[in-house]
Amino acid sequence: MKQLELFDYRKDYLFDSNNKIAHYYDILKETEDTISYAEHIDPKKGYAIAGMEYEEYIDVKKNRLKGLTYDQIFTYLKNAKKEDRLEKYKALLKFRNIPFETDLFTWNNDDL
Repeated sequence: MKQLELFDYRKDYLFDSNNKIAHYYDILKETEDTISYAEHIDPKKGYAIAGMEYEEYIDVKKNRLKGLTYDQIFTYLKNAKKEDRLEKYKALLKFRNIPFETDLFTWNNDDL
């Protein structure tokens, strides 16, 4: 896991893998007012729908965290199995009555 610091905000990769089919990566990041966890799939040319990228995310406003910190979220996600992270994170937020936004985005990258 590597951490990048951009404009004093954190961005941590929890998973980063490439194979001949796609680039897969999971990121926990923060902005001025939000902490976001996202799982990405970027298919490579000739696989799935080449150029169609996928992102499933969970966004939480920092002022709604009820004492939960970025470091605690990072540790929780890091210790969860990759295939369970999204659902376990949603369950944690629901258990703590922390509102969040979640969605699945798809878009076409014409550069591929």
